[in-house]
Amino acid sequence: MTYENSLAGRIEGDRIDRVAEWLEASLGPRLTAFSVRVTPLRLGKIAHGDEQPGDELERRLRNLYAVVRLLTQRDALEPAQEWLTRPNPELHDRAPAELLREGESPEPVWFAASPTF
Repeated sequence: MTYENSLAGRIEGDRIDRVAEWLEASLGPRLTAFSVRVTPLRLGKIAHGDEQPGDELERRLRNLYAVVRLLTQRDALEPAQEWLTRPNPELHDRAPAELLREGESPEPVWFAASPTF
């Protein structure tokens, strides 16, 4: 099994409350909530299993999870929080968190986060 297949399985297979909880711990509740367009309070309810997100919010959480997992797995010189909030030239100088928040296709953000060879 390749790393990519393992990561894809984890992204789709992990329980959404665990995904939300991991994102809160990794990025903090404010950046996570901003990136998926919810309040930190609602994010906390999802992370603690008190609320189930709708399909759209679950998709946003899993898209953010994919990017942050990739960033934390690669040998990056900057934390995921900085990468997500800094304007990125590969994304027309927009911050990755902003694009994810707006619900745009996550693929450009994934490619920008991927290591170049």
